[in-house]
Amino acid sequence: MPPDLVKPLAAFCTQSKSQRFIKTVRNLGDAWRTLSEQPSLEHTDSAVIETTFDLNFNFKKVFNSRQDFSAKFDIPPLETASQEWQSTPVTSSTTSPRHFRIFADYGTDFIWLNDNDPTYNGESSYIELEDALAGLPHEVFDNYDAWVEIYTANFKERCDDPGDYSVHVFPTATEEVAWNVAGFLLAWRIAMAPHVGSIELAVGREKYLLKKGDDTGNWITYTFLEDQAVFLAKKETVE
Repeated sequence: MPPDLVKPLAAFCTQSKSQRFIKTVRNLGDAWRTLSEQPSLEHTDSAVIETTFDLNFNFKKVFNSRQDFSAKFDIPPLETASQEWQSTPVTSSTTSPRHFRIFADYGTDFIWLNDNDPTYNGESSYIELEDALAGLPHEVFDNYDAWVEIYTANFKERCDDPGDYSVHVFPTATEEVAWNVAGFLLAWRIAMAPHVGSIELAVGREKYLLKKGDDTGNWITYTFLEDQAVFLAKKETVE
């Protein structure tokens, strides 16, 4: 039986710290309990999460196999032209696409040059957050910064201040999954920027390569949600 991929998304939508990232949700079941109800979609086997950082996520929540699953990310048309999996990457004729890595590292902005970035010199992967997100709407920067701060505050309170680095950063599995989903959506929004060629997102020990116009997008999204669903199913209490 296919995993319940809705559960990680419902965890994201029901957490209080996630609300700043969410504009509206449609057809996501339990997530309605904490959000203003919106009209249902014509196709009830699909659901939509509209974020506050210029990204809509539409996915098929009723499916029989990985091959039957479908997902689509697009930028609201009022902001800029819609981009989907099959869209052609837009890059400047004079600038090579940028390639970044995103992973949690206390005391940093979590974003780094990947080794295939044209400015990577083989020694330092450091990049200023403002430079990495240059050209993106300020909502992306503000929400990304807030996402980093959630982890940073938890790490400081639970690990750094008491000097115990063996404990989990998040007090519950649900909070951790909600934060991971927020990061996945933010990473996709950055990956869809015209100047960005790819984002390698690290979540725990897993890595997900996000590229607009790449036909592996469905597979990557399915795999990410499956990994998060499995983590939730273990009902781990990370205290």
